Amino acid sequence: MEFDRRASPRHPFFASAELTEIASGARTTARTRDLGANGCYLDTSDPLPRGTIVSIQISHQGQVFAAGSAVIHSHPGMGMGVKFIALESGCSVLLDTWLRQSGTIEARTSDSGQLREGLALMKNLQFD
Repeated sequence: MEFDRRASPRHPFFASAELTEIASGARTTARTRDLGANGCYLDTSDPLPRGTIVSIQISHQGQVFAAGSAVIHSHPGMGMGVKFIALESGCSVLLDTWLRQSGTIEARTSDSGQLREGLALMKNLQFD
């Protein structure tokens, strides 16, 4: 049995995706099968090799999510898992919305939210 190392749960999410390989500029299309806060699985008969860096655009209901990503799993003839490594401006909010709409219990926390939580915790610390 393969150990599941995902940092967040993934949930069914079907949308079209376009990937551009950063090194060569080659473009390919795929379809998402699932989506999580840190990545997604893409159905494609010709997946890219593990470690390939791509730019991904996922289109769903007239909205486009864009991020720099890395292929972390590649299954010939089936598809590939990608990890989001650099979200385009505004895409964090869109991803949160899609995750909530797909019934995800745990939505992605924005960096500014984490910063506010960290500052609040620091205020409660007492130094001697």
